[in-house]
Amino acid sequence: MTGLPARVLTSARLALAGVGAVLLAMVGAIAVVAAPAQAAGPRPNFQMPFPCGETWRMATYYGHDDYDIDMTFTGGASNGRPILASYAGTVTFAGWTNGGGWYVVIDHGGGWRSSYAHMIESPPVRAGQWVSTGQQIGRVGSTGNSTGPHLHYEQTRDGVKSEAYFNGVPSGITSDGSPNTGPLYVSGPVSSARNMTSRNCGQVSSNRQVYESGSHSGWQMLPVNSITGSTTASMVMGTNKLLYTVNDGRVYEAASDTGWRNLWTGISGVSNNALAVIHVDGVKYIYTVIGGMVHEAASNNGWRNLNTGISGVSANALAAINFNGVKIIYTVAGGMVHEAASNNGWRNLNSGIGGVSPNALAAISHQGVKIVYTVAGGTVHEAASNSGWRNLNSGISGISPDALAAMDVNGVKHVYTVAGGMVHEAASNTGWRNLNSGVRGTTVSATSLNGVKILYTA
Repeated sequence: MTGLPARVLTSARLALAGVGAVLLAMVGAIAVVAAPAQAAGPRPNFQMPFPCGETWRMATYYGHDDYDIDMTFTGGASNGRPILASYAGTVTFAGWTNGGGWYVVIDHGGGWRSSYAHMIESPPVRAGQWVSTGQQIGRVGSTGNSTGPHLHYEQTRDGVKSEAYFNGVPSGITSDGSPNTGPLYVSGPVSSARNMTSRNCGQVSSNRQVYESGSHSGWQMLPVNSITGSTTASMVMGTNKLLYTVNDGRVYEAASDTGWRNLWTGISGVSNNALAVIHVDGVKYIYTVIGGMVHEAASNNGWRNLNTGISGVSANALAAINFNGVKIIYTVAGGMVHEAASNNGWRNLNSGIGGVSPNALAAISHQGVKIVYTVAGGTVHEAASNSGWRNLNSGISGISPDALAAMDVNGVKHVYTVAGGMVHEAASNTGWRNLNSGVRGTTVSATSLNGVKILYTA
């Protein structure tokens, strides 16, 4: 912080565990600095790394390093206060260095990372773990090369430090005023300290890098270009894989036959957490929730998003199937699963399936029977239309109530859940034994092509 010259923490001393270094050469007295590369993906909607409503002072000092920020709490002592993930991603480092003390680095995908140093104790997260926006990753301390409790914070793009933004607003902390520290030099005086209030309130959409994993390659996770989203939906038409995502209320479509070029459908203002897709007679249909109302958009109608009249539903759970040419939509309203059909004017009927999570829902058509999967009490339940929707415990337990997918592959029912940030697979022909696929994610959608099971996670 300004006025504390003893607190010197350069990027080189931190080592930043793979965040990346920029080479600096000296030609006479002129610093030649590699220009920041353009990140592969758009800037994430980073939030302040502190609980909602807290105001923190952001500052730097001469010799600190450009773009590095020291943060102290304006409402009292900083020591021991919670540190939250600025944005969702995978922890790439959680441990100790002499310079940074206890610190954490998070990879957000698309070339973006954030770093958090001087934590009071060993962080509660581990390398390889997926963390959500706003998840606690440590507590403020003064370990390593530090003269007082504070959080040292950085954002990088493609391994190069960048001015930190929070909730879309630039931090204003850019220059340390010195041409002799760190790999970067931003001309100007030492940036003035300023206060900022956290909007890390749990309402921001958590747009994460989307990955594709196939059963034929041992579920190897491959990023789908720079596509990000808060939720995904997927399907196959012929040999073409189609991926749908929601980014800040906008629905995007990408197809494997066009190199996953991600195109905005024009659909906007939708819930970030509810999305379903099907195709009927060559027409693609997208289902979303806006203001508690289910909307339908069709590819043969320019994706014009029309209100179905289905109302009062959860904004976080939605499923759809093509059942013998009839479009069927499943929603959760008041803890009860409802079914609406296109051949019945979308009249929303209570199935009687109750006590379920409002955030997880999946449905399939299996051997001429409609089947719905829900989460109740941390356990997956299965209900079938040919048994009066009697909701039966599958035995799949200990899972997140916020993620669920299902599909029929060669007559076998498959269910996908998330437990401990990892996607698990259970199949009806193995007694629903729930196996860790090794795929990371907080949301999951599933489809298949030529018998190969394909997962999309974010």
